[in-house]
Amino acid sequence: MDQIDIEIMPDGVIKIKTKELSEANHINADQLLDEITELAGGQRQTEQLEHDFWKSRNVIRQAGRVKIVKA
Repeated sequence: MDQIDIEIMPDGVIKIKTKELSEANHINADQLLDEITELAGGQRQTEQLEHDFWKSRNVIRQAGRVKIVKA
């Protein structure tokens, strides 16, 4: 269920795809993406896929922390 696919494109872009991460691992994955962005020295562009889980959740980002709450 929890899977992260990482691909480095020919132009150097790092492409990361995730699907159906558990709530606990979603926060860890978000932190991983932040670390990769910082180490690579680029900008992060996020495209969210529609999923039923997120229809009833809100993601709150404050002071470098992420919190997921039911809407």
